[in-house]
Amino acid sequence: MRVRSSDSGGYAIGALIVAIVAGSPAASGCARSQLLAPTNSTIIISTPNRVLAVGGSTDISAQVTDQNGAAVPNGTIVRFTASLGTVNPFEAETRNGLAVTTFTAGTISGVAEVRATSGGSGSAGTGSATNVLQITIGAAAVNTVTLRANPPTVAASGGVVELIASVAGENGRALNGIAVTFTADRGTLNPATATTNGDGEARTNLSTSLQTVVVATAGTKSSPNVTISLRAGPVLSIACAPAAGAGICTSIQASTTDNLATVIFTVAKGSGSTNLQTSTIDFGDNASQSLGNLGNGSATATHSYAGPTGTAPRSYTATVQATDVNGEAASVATTVIVTARALAQPLAVAMAASPGSSVAGVGNTTSLTATVTPATGGADMVASYTWDFGDGATATTTSATTTHIYTTNGAKTATVAVRTTDGRTATGRAEFIIVGI
Repeated sequence: MRVRSSDSGGYAIGALIVAIVAGSPAASGCARSQLLAPTNSTIIISTPNRVLAVGGSTDISAQVTDQNGAAVPNGTIVRFTASLGTVNPFEAETRNGLAVTTFTAGTISGVAEVRATSGGSGSAGTGSATNVLQITIGAAAVNTVTLRANPPTVAASGGVVELIASVAGENGRALNGIAVTFTADRGTLNPATATTNGDGEARTNLSTSLQTVVVATAGTKSSPNVTISLRAGPVLSIACAPAAGAGICTSIQASTTDNLATVIFTVAKGSGSTNLQTSTIDFGDNASQSLGNLGNGSATATHSYAGPTGTAPRSYTATVQATDVNGEAASVATTVIVTARALAQPLAVAMAASPGSSVAGVGNTTSLTATVTPATGGADMVASYTWDFGDGATATTTSATTTHIYTTNGAKTATVAVRTTDGRTATGRAEFIIVGI
């Protein structure tokens, strides 16, 4: 078997000793002792990853050379220990002077000290720091945390912002698998804690309708505060004035002539308002008009409203809708109230039959004509004439003249009901005799 020399620091090959004991069966044995590094050997420990996520792992290598710088014999035992996490195997044999194990981080963040020893080399109080390395685990590796928001603002009505925290270790290296906690003084975070990806980024969403201050924390490091501000939407104003004469739009009398009230709206973009894409005024009576982007600061729109058909006022709401270049919308409205026009003269209707009061008309055509006074026109025009011929027959026309064929003779009374477009009504009648042939 191979044993370590106790006096020279080198190695010797022992002999197989066979002991024969008289009077007893022959016995033979071979025992192999551990092969350890000679005195004054040097152990250099290394790893490709000095920073690990929680639960991560990496290879650990120990290069062992004797005092002359030569690789120790193959099979030399190297023991590995870790102050945090685990090594597996904890003992490994060298090959060409190199022993390899695997270090696995646990669930606890911190700095693990990994040590390699063999015999008296590398033990505490001996050797040099070359046989010890430190591996930073999880949040302990965090050097900086930065935070950004996309977008950096929300609408005044509220919105959702994506928060992205970037976590870096020493030399700006992105850290994967690091838990990041987000906090906000307003709104709702979903989720409140996220884990960094391979790019060292952790993401969450913030829902808020108020100016909000947010911060991201990983380990003992926190990002600078980031403020999510409210986007200013369009600022609009609307003014209304009668198109002619004095008065106000909340009490404007309809014209006697056409029962219309005409007003002028002035729509303006407020000082400090964002630039507009579009703006439109809805007059409130199923009519609307585009006002463009108010590039000159304001625009006017003239509109005529129908007055009431009775005595009660008629109310309209004019509304301006605008959208700015950021997609934010705003609206502003005003009210127009149209009062009844001045009282129109009462109507009178005269009705006559043709050819006269005594008509030889059985089986022939009789003409009936209605004459309305005062004369009507425009919005006051007669909307309909409803005729009752006095023999059970009726008709409705828009003409002041109609015809009818009577089938019986005798005295007849025909009537007509007139209705104007402004709601006034009147009736007329005519009496005549149908003479048989």
